[in-house]
Amino acid sequence: MRFWRGPKTAAMILLLVLGGPASPAAAATPDYAALNAAVVDNYVIPRYAAFAERTAVLEASLREACADDRLETGESAAAYNDAMDAWMAVQHLRFGPALLLLRYDRIAFWPDKRGTVRRHLAQMLSERDPKALEPQTFANGSVAVQGFPALERLLYDSEDAVWATPFGCRLAMAIGRNLHGIAEGLLADWRDGETPYAQVVKSAAQGNAHYFDTKEASLEFAKALRGALLLVEDYKLGRPLGDDAESAREKRAESWRSARSLRNVLGNLRAARALYRDTGGISFSALLQDQPKGAELDRVIGAALDRLVAAVEAQPDSLVAALKAPDGWEKLDAVRVETGQLMRLLSGPLSEVLDLPIGFNSYDGD
Repeated sequence: MRFWRGPKTAAMILLLVLGGPASPAAAATPDYAALNAAVVDNYVIPRYAAFAERTAVLEASLREACADDRLETGESAAAYNDAMDAWMAVQHLRFGPALLLLRYDRIAFWPDKRGTVRRHLAQMLSERDPKALEPQTFANGSVAVQGFPALERLLYDSEDAVWATPFGCRLAMAIGRNLHGIAEGLLADWRDGETPYAQVVKSAAQGNAHYFDTKEASLEFAKALRGALLLVEDYKLGRPLGDDAESAREKRAESWRSARSLRNVLGNLRAARALYRDTGGISFSALLQDQPKGAELDRVIGAALDRLVAAVEAQPDSLVAALKAPDGWEKLDAVRVETGQLMRLLSGPLSEVLDLPIGFNSYDGD
């Protein structure tokens, strides 16, 4: 493990200063119910609404691009990137409606360690079965061909001309339609119906089938916050960077074909920062400030998030391009290291001060 001097020192000093959690007598019970309502209303639902809107544009763009049975990448690239940005903003919310109907894997089957996406795409393009593209059949088929990784290959994999066929065009349209349908389903499950998931979270004080109390619901969001950082530290930087510059493998990065691997990282970090402090009247940041020993912890976490966002903003969208720059690997490894340190601040001091045992989440061990 490499350590970045400066941020690492601040984080480790903070751990020593804070010591154990504040005594129960001195600490006020965090207002978990208010936090849950703020996150649902001001963070989760608006982001899923944006995801639904942008996938609608993507679906329409793919349909227009395939009007002559030839998939014109340029016409759909902007819509693809906008939809991907919206996905990065909710990718860490891996619970509740996101896990129903295999939605999470259908949106983005990644990391794809065994080349499943390519194999299944090649099989579909070889068989050219129009029935396989019917909405219900497609949605019940292989998750590997239903989402962004498969669409990225169709749009950007210029090395394989087999994608550029009339059936490939119809397959791209099927993916766009499928992504929009999933996004609409996510939004509806959170916002609409007799028992929307938003109400499940807000009614946690009475206990329900999902949450024992409001604290358990807040813990779900705290794990999602850590999950956004884990995505960056372990998957999106750790896998392609390796242990040193010589062992870096750019093609292990997410979205390397569309040259937006670091744009994805930036989206995840911005989403984490917003979940931490920009959720309306109350936030994790605000809860920390109300606790003994919490103000300094909040300052350090907030500064680390700002520093990480700024560091990635200074990079190109493409990880491949970033690695070619002088000290490119070292700069990205520094982001990886500080992201891991920030994760430990969440799992340790923040978890103790807010009495939220974050521990592991759905990403650990994948």
